Amino acid sequence: MEIRPLAAGKMKALLRLYPRSWRERYGREMEILLEQLPGEIGIGLDLLLGAAAAYATVVRGNRLLSAAGAYLHGLCVAVLLQAIAFVTFILLAQRSAGSSYIAVGNVRFAAYLRPSFLFYGSAGLIQNLNLDWLPSAVILLTLLAGLALVLATPRLIRTAR
Repeated sequence: MEIRPLAAGKMKALLRLYPRSWRERYGREMEILLEQLPGEIGIGLDLLLGAAAAYATVVRGNRLLSAAGAYLHGLCVAVLLQAIAFVTFILLAQRSAGSSYIAVGNVRFAAYLRPSFLFYGSAGLIQNLNLDWLPSAVILLTLLAGLALVLATPRLIRTAR
């Protein structure tokens, strides 16, 4: 598979991702620079990271945006933690022989009913295939990676400046 260079027009389109104040100050210089550089994917990724860093600077300079960013960051962490807790419940419930419930009194918040997957083996006998934990484990690993990324984002943005 051959990786072709990006056209200069596509590279210039990435400049639209930058904040307006940044484009007004540096936009023309960057367009001239992009015309002279080869259109490699690494330059495109650098432009994307630069846009994120430029927006981080704008957000840090505005108290309202900074507070909103901190709130959204906390909200993302809370949602990911809840999803991780739920998937962990599913994984633990799959180890039990019967159904599992999370309940307070008569109110059930989550329930897991054990499915059974059957297939015919090479000898023609029905065998129980117990791989129902695999999708939950993949989802759990994905959620943990997402949580690590969300938690590391403020530090990554600070070091990108």
